Amino acid sequence: MTTVSITSNDGVQQSASAVLEVVATNPDFNQPTLHIRQAGTRGGAASIRIDDPNPDVEFVESDQIAPAGKYEIAVQADKLQLNGRNAGNTAFETIVVFQRLAAGGNVGIRTARQFGDGQGVVAIANATLAPAVNPTGGGILYVEDGALKYRGSNGTVTVVAAA
Repeated sequence: MTTVSITSNDGVQQSASAVLEVVATNPDFNQPTLHIRQAGTRGGAASIRIDDPNPDVEFVESDQIAPAGKYEIAVQADKLQLNGRNAGNTAFETIVVFQRLAAGGNVGIRTARQFGDGQGVVAIANATLAPAVNPTGGGILYVEDGALKYRGSNGTVTVVAAA
């Protein structure tokens, strides 16, 4: 049962029209401006649903200089993506993607397509810059020229799998 319904039909606009805008105008308080509270006792799932051919949710950290602080959660076909703004601030780039099990169940790091027709695989794009500093108390797993590599805390780089 709908308690509050907001409908907007502003016709053709130069940009997307805001159907609902919540603004906090007091700069002394940095609190959430939209709070959705569910009173059900049986649990539940989505409190927010977006029906759209390109359902993306963009997050902008307003005290940063673009493209810093710009991220989005996007749904593209059967893939849920976490994207970050590119260096030119002209588009979003995939950071990580998760594919539905029925569509392959794959996970991509810096790639959304390189699954090699596999199912249940993890794809990692080549590092744009290999790590040069030793991690403290752990290690770094990365791909360089198609080879899977591991850099340990003492600086040893091990080729886990050749290209």
